[in-house]
Order: sequence, then structure tokens, then C-alpha cells
Amino acid sequence: MVARYLSPLRVIFAAAILIVGATQLHAGDDPQVSIQGNWLTEPKDGIIQIARNGDVYEGRIVGGNDRGKLDANNPDTAKRGLVLRGQLIIHDMKYDGDGEWSGGTIYDPKGGSTYKCKLQLRSDGTLKVRGYIGFSLIGKTQIWTRYTENSMDLPKG
Repeated sequence: MVARYLSPLRVIFAAAILIVGATQLHAGDDPQVSIQGNWLTEPKDGIIQIARNGDVYEGRIVGGNDRGKLDANNPDTAKRGLVLRGQLIIHDMKYDGDGEWSGGTIYDPKGGSTYKCKLQLRSDGTLKVRGYIGFSLIGKTQIWTRYTENSMDLPKG
């Protein structure tokens, strides 16, 4: 008699484990989750960490090839003495669906300019980053790759 009751309980327990496992696997495929983490910029001189902050996504410089590099080209002279590492450079990106984000800005420390931004998580796992002025046609695109190393210091090159 006890065996009859244990058998359905085991089936329910096994089903619950499978459902939780499938949900977790599916969450890993969710672009809103997948975009988060560290990305190596196309010139391979910076590591940007993208994270969700409420309803928006932000990108912060967390590594690169010059640990103490200052924000020397910032148009705000008061900020030129700040170290770039630790600074937010991607602001207010909102998820549009289909692995794309827009509505925010990206700061280019090399030129000291801020641009409108679009992000697209591509099927090969890379991140297409487009900074532009006005319309998306006038701008620059970089392809960032996932950065999985432990060191936040890149070789100078």
C-alpha cells in the first residue's frame, strides 16, 4: 500500500526537478541574461562589464591594457583627472526584444564624445555595439567578444 503512494510522489518530484532544470536552461538562453557579464572591446584594449540596473543596462570599464589611464579627453575638464577603470560608459540601454537594446548612450574615452547607442547580441555569441550621431547610419560599429579570463589587466599592444 505504501509503495503505491511513493511511486506517484517520486514521479511528481522527478517532474518538478525536470521543470526547474529546463527553466534554468531556458533562462541561460534569454538575451536579457546573456548580455550580462564581461566583454572585450574590438581593439582588445578594454573590458566592459554589462549589468542590469533596474529596467536598464549599463556598461562599466572593469579592465584594460592601462590600469591607471586617465579620462584625459573628457569634455568636462573636472573629470579629466579620473581614472577610466571603474567609469560607466554605457548608460540607459533598454531591451527591445530579439536580442537588441537601444535608447541609451555610449561614451568613447578615446575621443571624449558621447553617442547614441544600439546593442545587438548576435547568434555567434558576439555583441554588436553601434555608436552613432542622430541616425544610426552615421556612426561606428565594433564587435565585442565575451571575456572569460580572470585577469582584468590586458597586455599593452
